[in-house]
Amino acid sequence: MNDVLEDMPHHFRRFCSLPLLTHGNHSTPLMSVAGGPSCIAVKLRTDFALPAILKQWWLWWLLLPGCLASWTKYIEEYDSIRVARCDVRCGGNYPDECMENCLASNYTKPGYCPDKASMSPFEAVCLIACVDDSRCPDLAKCCRHDCGVTCMHPIGLDNITDLPVIPENIQIRQQKNNFVLLTWHNSKTQRVNESTTGNKDVRYLVEERHLLGPRYLESRLSPWTIRHISTKSHATIRERLKTGHWYQFRVAAINANGSRGYSESSRPFKTKEPRNPKEPQNLTLSDARLVDGKLRISLRWIKPASDVPITYYKVFWSRLVHGPTNDSILVYHRTVLKDKTCYELKNLEPKCQYFLQVQAVALYGGRRLLSRKASKVFNSTDYMAYADMGRRSRRCERYHGDLHLRRMTCHCGEVKVRLVWPMNHDVKAYNVSWREASCSDSQEKLVPRRKKTWWKLVQTPHLEIKHLQNECTYNVNVRNIFNSINNNENGARLEFFATGCSKQSKEQKDNKLLHNKIIQCKTKSAKRKRHYATYF
Repeated sequence: MNDVLEDMPHHFRRFCSLPLLTHGNHSTPLMSVAGGPSCIAVKLRTDFALPAILKQWWLWWLLLPGCLASWTKYIEEYDSIRVARCDVRCGGNYPDECMENCLASNYTKPGYCPDKASMSPFEAVCLIACVDDSRCPDLAKCCRHDCGVTCMHPIGLDNITDLPVIPENIQIRQQKNNFVLLTWHNSKTQRVNESTTGNKDVRYLVEERHLLGPRYLESRLSPWTIRHISTKSHATIRERLKTGHWYQFRVAAINANGSRGYSESSRPFKTKEPRNPKEPQNLTLSDARLVDGKLRISLRWIKPASDVPITYYKVFWSRLVHGPTNDSILVYHRTVLKDKTCYELKNLEPKCQYFLQVQAVALYGGRRLLSRKASKVFNSTDYMAYADMGRRSRRCERYHGDLHLRRMTCHCGEVKVRLVWPMNHDVKAYNVSWREASCSDSQEKLVPRRKKTWWKLVQTPHLEIKHLQNECTYNVNVRNIFNSINNNENGARLEFFATGCSKQSKEQKDNKLLHNKIIQCKTKSAKRKRHYATYF
């Protein structure tokens, strides 16, 4: 226990007064759990069963993320080497005040600006990019030249004696469940200092980058991100690495004076092969309704667990067709984007039995990882059981590409919706048109009318459409207008079902407290014709 406490910076212990976990004898290797200086070090045997620890110390693991956040909050604004340097300088002082003062101060980084003759055209660009060294990332210094002031990598760092040496010979040992143990070597002199002083004045910053896929392509690796900080020349990555990914690590040694830079990148290594996704869960049906004698119903599911991200879903529906000589099965299928976990089935026969299936698909390189198909039997004779009468249903068709149905409300017995879409700075205006496609059978019998198309020109990427009929389906089209010659003819399309006013009119009549609101609705209804006239 004592060696764990000695290895921790003082303010690791001060601000994360959580129980320290120990297991086995004191000669077991150390694992620094650190998202940064505000977190403690945890001593665990590397072969210990992690689930048992989670069960025994579940409260401790719940509190740990708060410690990680206290260090990473500085990384969002400053580069990691600068934060680590200030962490060493502050030592046992009050962390927040000391860290903020250190990070805000202007300091001269070690090294010298390169000669003008050795500058690349990019470095010698005519631009004022900085005013002092603190404005430059990582090791870069703010250097003046004939045409401007830019950030450049310094020279002469190898001759500065008060900087820690660059770690070398990074070794990676993969363990079970995608955990890894990293070790690296320092110079002989630094190893002697570390053994005698505990090396409290040096932070080792471990960064990683990764790539999803079966093949290693350096050009497609993610940016370097901080993964660990340690005061020892080894680190155990506590968080599991992602399955099916390539990883690379690098390490920088930082003290109060700065750093010489990062080590060479470790050899790339790959975690275990990904498995097929689990099958989609909890298939449910809702929003059933008849449109022109055909049935529509929404099929929903819960996103399954997957080692690699889901790319899309395949939805299948089939029914048995009886023929004069033999029977046949009609099978339909559609592809659903990964961001949606629902699909509206259309043009179903009202008195048939359907077999519904959903399959998750994940692309891994050139391979398709297919889940098992989740299935459900649906008898369309009983569709009223899924009609969702009397409550607001979550429509499946609210999202279509970049066009979104942000809000749907009921006002005076009619539906009001708000449409939004991304702004295009090159367009002069947007042409929004909408048309009633169909209504439920009850609405068609109640108010027979000719279907019209309305449109409006707007200059903002949103529009509120009022006076829509309840339980009716509408088609919306938004086209970009650039100029009189170049326009977007197709645009973004969206179909939605206006709902939410099923019982509101009756409740308003029965409730005396809403009497004034009913009068207000009657007054506004007289202005409806004038309102629609503004759309033409």
